[in-house]
Amino acid sequence: MADTGKKGESPPQYIFTPEQDALLDLYLDNLDNYLEEIKTSEKIQVEIETLHLKRILTK
Repeated sequence: MADTGKKGESPPQYIFTPEQDALLDLYLDNLDNYLEEIKTSEKIQVEIETLHLKRILTK
């Protein structure tokens, strides 16, 4: 059975250096912005197609 107490635990191991962590945060922020731009462009495309279809149907 594993000891779950605090006694003898090693300090947490960090996977990334602070610089790598900062770059990862920047990358994730840029990715979020890119995905938001895609969502916005899809909404605009749907609006354009809707207006085009309305124009065709009203002729």
